[in-house]
Amino acid sequence: MKACVLTWGCQLNALRSQEIEGVLGQAGFTVVDRPEQADVVVLNTCMVRQRAEDKVAGRVGELSRLKQEKPFLIAVGGCMPQGRGSQILRLLPQADFAFGTSDVHKLPHLIERARAGEKFAYLPAPNGLERLPIRRPSSFQAYVRLAEGCSHACSYCVVPRVRGPLRSRPLPEIVGELRGLAEQGYKEVTLLGQNVDAYGLDLGDGTRFAEVLRAASQIPIPWVRFTTSHPAYMEDEVMDALAQGANLCPHVHLAVQSGSDRVLQAMNRGYTGEKFLALVGRLRRKVPGVNITTDVIVGFPGETEKDFAATVELVKEAEFGTVYIAAYSPRPGTAAAALPDDVPFQEKQRRLEALLALTRQLALDLHRRRIGTTVTVLAHQHLPEKNLVMGKTKDFRTVLVPGDRALVGQFLEVDVLAASSGALHGRVRRGWQ
Repeated sequence: MKACVLTWGCQLNALRSQEIEGVLGQAGFTVVDRPEQADVVVLNTCMVRQRAEDKVAGRVGELSRLKQEKPFLIAVGGCMPQGRGSQILRLLPQADFAFGTSDVHKLPHLIERARAGEKFAYLPAPNGLERLPIRRPSSFQAYVRLAEGCSHACSYCVVPRVRGPLRSRPLPEIVGELRGLAEQGYKEVTLLGQNVDAYGLDLGDGTRFAEVLRAASQIPIPWVRFTTSHPAYMEDEVMDALAQGANLCPHVHLAVQSGSDRVLQAMNRGYTGEKFLALVGRLRRKVPGVNITTDVIVGFPGETEKDFAATVELVKEAEFGTVYIAAYSPRPGTAAAALPDDVPFQEKQRRLEALLALTRQLALDLHRRRIGTTVTVLAHQHLPEKNLVMGKTKDFRTVLVPGDRALVGQFLEVDVLAASSGALHGRVRRGWQ
């Protein structure tokens, strides 16, 4: 049988899809890229915002029409079924079956049940940590999971419900996986967790995230990244480890979400705007040149124009490299879902667009400072329609250079000649494998 896996959401979801492909491959399935080639199409879903769910629903509708020409199974899996529970098959009646965020190793058996004509949702509560085979699509980039789940319970966030509480992997197991990737010649590894800074809090042996970074810095992988960081858990020891590790990339994704103390308290974030900016200052002093990126939610319940203005001021002061902005949408089962969603849609969009315009200008100003410099870039992707290669610097700035597919996977020395809000633009000086 042939299987196609479609993915929405975060990097942890991308890794989960690689594991789904690994499980299916081990069971004898051939993994294909296009749904029309498949006997079963697996949708690995996201529900962090309503827009993500709407995209999944639209794709299921498209697949159901395609299914009329060539029969295949539609399996909806991951966060959306876990969060929506037994109603998922009423929301997506075209799906043949649904599965949640755990017991992924049972997927071949679930497919057999569906092939026998059974329509069902398999949704055990998330617990434990599965050890699953991985089908990595890249020979030079890899993801490594440090932990699964989150125990912080921000009031707007559905992650604790759909992914369960924090479960950290033992450090020796992580180190073993990193050493294996080094032996295979991987050039960039990203350490993943819904809240990487909370790593180890559940282990009970004193192991913390800084120890993971120190261990990773001793392994011969050229670049090691991590994401995502929660400001309430970022410790000085983590900053010190980041500063001292030669292969640790000076980029921290530190989600602020709002600049208003009142909104931050309602979000249950665990810090104030002042404390966040103090943390940013400390991080920049300890890790010179660090690129700090962030997430912001606009239109949270009760957010006033004054609250939004506080967010705008914080964004200006923090000088983030990139700001990912989303309009608030209530998530089922969260504390904030019980609050009135009282910021009108049009006002959410106005605030989003205003903040987006500001952040684009700030990014352009930061990128223009790089014109005339030379940066090291790991080439990620060839863009054939423009004959450009897209890559990232060590501090996670996007770079575009003329070039062909042969450059992908190489480290390049790039002279920066121009800048836009989204990227540095330049030409390759030299490359090495």
